[in-house]
Parts: sequence; C-alpha cells; structure tokens
Amino acid sequence: MMSEVLSRIRERVGEENLINSCSGRGCRVDMTGVPRERIVVDVDLAFPANRVPGKRCDRILIYEDTSKNRLVLVLIELKSGTFKATDVSEQLQESVGLLSGLIPQVFEMTCVPVLFHGKGISKLQLRDINRTPVRFRNQRFPIRLRRCGAPRNLASVLSQSDNL
Repeated sequence: MMSEVLSRIRERVGEENLINSCSGRGCRVDMTGVPRERIVVDVDLAFPANRVPGKRCDRILIYEDTSKNRLVLVLIELKSGTFKATDVSEQLQESVGLLSGLIPQVFEMTCVPVLFHGKGISKLQLRDINRTPVRFRNQRFPIRLRRCGAPRNLASVLSQSDNL
C-alpha cells in the first residue's frame, strides 16, 4: 500500500523533477544506507519560484519506514558556504506546505528536517537553529545538522530520527 503512495507522489511531482541523489550546491550527501524505495525531489525543478512563491529547501526525500509502517519526509537544505540560521529555518518550514496536497492525511508520517553544511556553525547560529523546530502535522521536529561530504551523513540522521 505504501509503495502505491510513493508511486502516486512520483506521478504527481513528475518524473522530470525527481533525481537520484540528495547532493548539490557544492555539498555531497552520502546516500549509503538510505532505503532504495524512495523519492528524491529537486525542489527548484518541481516548484519553480515563478509558479510557487516563498522560500523552499533544496531537496525532499520521501521513503517508507517499514518497521513503523509510516512515510518519512526528509526536508534537506544544502549550504556549502556561509548562511543565516533564520533563513534555513524558514526554508525548511515553508517547504512543508509544498507536499501537503500530495500526501494523504490518513498516512502516518514523520518529518526529518536536515541542514547539511560545509563550514562550522557559530554558537549563535546553532542556538537559533535549535530554537526553531519545523512544525509538521501539529508536531515539532528539531533541525538536524550534518557535514557535507561526511561518510553516511544522511543515514546517520535517519537512524537518529528512528527514535521519533
């Protein structure tokens, strides 16, 4: 049943807007350990700024967590250089609405917002990120941080979120 949902989402987003990797913008995301049955949406292609106003993250990964019979929505922001924590928080939060019409409310879901970064994060930026969790379906999800290019950087975030 869940694979049907992934197929419907794939259809609605459009195959031309799907990619195989979460990497981009000078930031490598290691897909090792990520479920093979997945969808990776290039958000800029699928929801161009001239048609869908507002801020948005770079990638959205959707897969089925079979152990908990739920869909996992991973919002990914890629920053290889400097950034403002408030901008990242806004991009991740505003991206929640992009897929709201594509995923039926009846499915159990969890959300994993992630910032992959290339440089260190100041204490001030870290504080700001920790203060602004992403709200999704009346729950709050902390923004996870990982380094670009680190081995299994995506799988480590996903295994951490299994406890949610």
